[in-house]
Amino acid sequence: MVLVGSGQEYLIYADNDTGVMYLYITISTGGGLTVMLNADGTPKIWQGEE
Repeated sequence: MVLVGSGQEYLIYADNDTGVMYLYITISTGGGLTVMLNADGTPKIWQGEE
């Protein structure tokens, strides 16, 4: 996994092999990880820097 974006309470990762993007939410008492989806429900694929 490679870090491709971040904010105050979140990190965005992309899988090295597939490019599928994941959102990790961080808060003081825990966090959560989920796949990022396009509007049609397919996994969002990292295309590199824009």
